[in-house]
Amino acid sequence: MKKLLITSMLVGALAGGFATVAKAAEFTIKYAHVGPVTSDDQVAGEFLKSFLEARSNGRIAVEIYPGAQLGNFREMIEQVQLNTLELTHTTVGGIASFFPELQVTDIPYMMNGDAIAENIAQSAFFDDVREEILKKTGNVRLVAVGNTGRWRNFFTTKKLIKSASDMAGVKMRTINSPLQIEFIKSLGGNPTPVAWGELYTSLQTGVVEGTKNAATDIIPTKMYEAVKYVTLDEHAYLFAFWWMSDQWLKKLPADLQDLVIDGVQQTAMVQSDWNKEYDARALKEFQGFGGTVYVPTPEERATFVAARDKMKVWFVEKYGDTWLKKFEKAVADAESQVSSKISRVIGR
Repeated sequence: MKKLLITSMLVGALAGGFATVAKAAEFTIKYAHVGPVTSDDQVAGEFLKSFLEARSNGRIAVEIYPGAQLGNFREMIEQVQLNTLELTHTTVGGIASFFPELQVTDIPYMMNGDAIAENIAQSAFFDDVREEILKKTGNVRLVAVGNTGRWRNFFTTKKLIKSASDMAGVKMRTINSPLQIEFIKSLGGNPTPVAWGELYTSLQTGVVEGTKNAATDIIPTKMYEAVKYVTLDEHAYLFAFWWMSDQWLKKLPADLQDLVIDGVQQTAMVQSDWNKEYDARALKEFQGFGGTVYVPTPEERATFVAARDKMKVWFVEKYGDTWLKKFEKAVADAESQVSSKISRVIGR
């Protein structure tokens, strides 16, 4: 009985101690995302929580709300806009209704490889994006750009897609995005919007014969039971945009403002790096499950890339050429910087 009493007192004391620590926080960040607790979204959140709570000496507390508890992409952006949510991150689809011109980053085959995309993520292009979205929303500040879900590739159930001609008539799943639908049409495919929750069954039953995703999507959902081929064309890079309430950020003292921005930017890098490692592992697992991984030859890839110019025309007709020109400049600058870096390493 005495031992039980002592144990109870210790538990109570510890609980009281934790409560004191929690109450000591001067500021709280609610970070919400749509992914499950096993996702890269959660990995990022756990890092941010550890980083900010430790380095602020408990002045900042981080609360994580996974699994769309606080809503979908649009709903969470609206909460940030209203200053009822401090932080979230989305893909371009999540912000498109507020700033459709940002879909320029989703035009296929604009970027060739991680080094280019990562350079652009840190470029002045996104300074312009930050300014524009803050102006349009009044309170949604872009604080970091990273990657979620790697690159989109073509996964198919019935045949391997080696060149654009192989896409003819293929029922390819897309999200309900005009740009992605138009892209599949430009390749001769049959775009079929299907909700994520219905995709596994749609692949199994033949409602669709392929999907535009990454191996990081296919393995954890067991979609490898339906898809048998992947073409690594890397037609689109999934930027992760981190959005913060500007009103909340501005009320912090300067030292914590700096810490929070640093923390979120490092979090974006952690998420990007985690996705790289997992994508490589997931592709190997896909092969282990009997899947075929194919990288198009330069000649085959050129047949896909031809769709890029069609999509540029489509984009300009809908949104004008201002943001396309900005993005093309960012790509050209990134290519030059990456090439120069490689030359220095080689000693050219």
